[in-house]
Amino acid sequence: MNETSVKLIHGYIDAINERDGAKRRARLEELFTEDGSYIDQNLTEPYTGRDAIDQSMVDMQEHAPDDWFTVVSVLGAHNDMALFTWRWGTPGGAMSRATGTDTVLFKDGRIHRIFGFIN
Repeated sequence: MNETSVKLIHGYIDAINERDGAKRRARLEELFTEDGSYIDQNLTEPYTGRDAIDQSMVDMQEHAPDDWFTVVSVLGAHNDMALFTWRWGTPGGAMSRATGTDTVLFKDGRIHRIFGFIN
């Protein structure tokens, strides 16, 4: 499995969980291409660009301030793409809000697109 892809996926989840805005923004600069995007089945338009992705993370944290995301498993990574499963809920797993599987496309060693599938 591609070690860089695994690190980027874990970095992405760490960024979602980061409560310090300056630190989160710095992580997004490292992780995403300038025009990187995220979309899932609950959105009509993708969050495109680091500013929009950052704002989506702020909104999620405000909605559920005590919840955290966890990478459950990186299922595979090849040819500039990866597939991973995640969990969103309370630390330690006492309560899960959601689980899902995301497909990630990479470009130039960074995350370019994330397609989220929420179970």
